[in-house]
Amino acid sequence: MKRILWVLFHFVAVIVSGGWWLIVLVPLVIWRKVKEKSRQAPVGESEVPRVAAPRYSDSKFAQDGGRGAVFSYASLKKGDALEAPYALIDLETTGLDKSNHRIIEVAIRRINRDGSLIDEMSTLVNPGVADVGPTFIHHIKPEDVLGAPSFGDVAPLISSRLAGCIVVAHHAAFEDGFLGTSFGRLKTSLKNLPCIDTLWLARKVIDLPNYKLGTVIGAFGIEEVDAHTALGDVRMLSQLLPLLLQKADPLRFSVSLAPFENAGPLGNIKTRVSSLRKGQEGWLANVVKKLPESGRDLTNEVAIAYSEILSRVLSDGKITGEEAKELARFAGSSGLGSSQLQQLHRDYLSAVEKIALADGVLSEKETKELQAIKIQLGV
Repeated sequence: MKRILWVLFHFVAVIVSGGWWLIVLVPLVIWRKVKEKSRQAPVGESEVPRVAAPRYSDSKFAQDGGRGAVFSYASLKKGDALEAPYALIDLETTGLDKSNHRIIEVAIRRINRDGSLIDEMSTLVNPGVADVGPTFIHHIKPEDVLGAPSFGDVAPLISSRLAGCIVVAHHAAFEDGFLGTSFGRLKTSLKNLPCIDTLWLARKVIDLPNYKLGTVIGAFGIEEVDAHTALGDVRMLSQLLPLLLQKADPLRFSVSLAPFENAGPLGNIKTRVSSLRKGQEGWLANVVKKLPESGRDLTNEVAIAYSEILSRVLSDGKITGEEAKELARFAGSSGLGSSQLQQLHRDYLSAVEKIALADGVLSEKETKELQAIKIQLGV
């Protein structure tokens, strides 16, 4: 509208002035066009324009040195350096509204400053409501959370594994809001924890079209595996974090570390295997890879039941995809991690070897059968 009025004004001015206005108008238009072109940054030899990082200034995104419900975010300007392990956390939820939606999965992967693994846990969480939200994104179905612990059950587990660490999350304001609200429902709270938001940090060190986790890890050549599962996301974060820290100035924090807590046993958890494929290593080897490193302590009851299923599916000397999924579901419902499952596989192979050697002789047929079982177990 303004442009139309501007044109009409000049048209009338030209008529009234007898045309002398054009002497002023034409040079003015030319001058403005030249000025606009001069403001454009040179593209450079690659002809790929540099994409400016978006600037966020509201509470939905972490700010330099800002504070949320649970997290106190890192700063490049103020505070003190902290020497501590990192606790990478990711949540899957029934939706985006922290007030009305619920947490249905949590994963925490703790690493040393050199990137080496301390421990890793993941569990489904029963939200106490029938709707689990967008299954097409997080691949969690209503039946998956049946038998899973409530948030109240896993709250001590979460606080103990974040204590004494610098917390790390991608778009950490999301985790911050859900954790603050969820702990608030329990009439308790976490201490304000030092936190690095890798979305915020990525914006400081690299220009990208957007800062979704998939885009950022792709820029650093990290393979996207099990995206939108809590465990898959923290594993990708553990690869991304050291690369971002190498490019960034030293980070500072305005809060101290929360007192260290003894994590203790995992207790009632329910793990899961998502998007299982046979791959090059075989079905069971990939079941092991997709489980969190830590799980519930093994009981004789679980060990016997798993061995019985294993004996049945191995009766024909091979494991199919459906049989592998059956074993994965049992492992998940029993809260097993990769270390527990590997132990069960080693124990099973050892028991079969003892049976084969009961007569003191290992025949050629028995040797081949043992080797086939070993391959199927991925040990």
